[in-house]
Amino acid sequence: MRYYNVNGKLYPSVTTALSIIRKPQLERWRGELGNEMADFLLCEAGDLGSAVHKICEQINRGEEWSTTDPEVFEMCAAYEKWFKENIKKVVYVEHVAVNTLYGYAGRFDLCAVIRGDRLPSLLDIKTGGLYPDAFLQLAAYQKALPIKTKRRLVVHIDKNNPGNLYVKEAESDPDTDYRMFLYCLELFRYFNRSRPKESQIVKIEGDGANVSFVA
Repeated sequence: MRYYNVNGKLYPSVTTALSIIRKPQLERWRGELGNEMADFLLCEAGDLGSAVHKICEQINRGEEWSTTDPEVFEMCAAYEKWFKENIKKVVYVEHVAVNTLYGYAGRFDLCAVIRGDRLPSLLDIKTGGLYPDAFLQLAAYQKALPIKTKRRLVVHIDKNNPGNLYVKEAESDPDTDYRMFLYCLELFRYFNRSRPKESQIVKIEGDGANVSFVA
């Protein structure tokens, strides 16, 4: 669970609001393995995902990167290849978008212009499972940005097949997906009315170049 403290006001994160959605596949997987083993594997996958995301951020910023982990290297090399072949212009990297009208915030991986497009698109990098709410997540980011964006794309770097990735574009209507997100946001607020713990709060300075607001 994560909240953003932006200029003294708390906003639940997009992914936190979407955590209200049950994931039956994940629940069945946890039931088959047992909580202890499932927790271990999720922690291991989280460490891998964090390492890959950190390097992908460097790639998105045009920075040099390196790693001694062969699995991470293979996954990031595949992403770098795709990035160089498909991204024409980077607009935002690890940007915090705040929607003050509905009261939520989120940090997305990348906003960039795809080759052949005129408008930028929002991209989310995934290394784990790909769930349908990923496109609700991107719709929420779209509605928290002060610029118009074209596509919602998930770049899935397959940890089970390092070196390969595939890109999935949202086929659903963005306004419908955004409405579904807002339902989740209201449900989350209804069932989580107490103040979050300090460890769940990320403080953001709202006057920087990496934060934007939509009212």
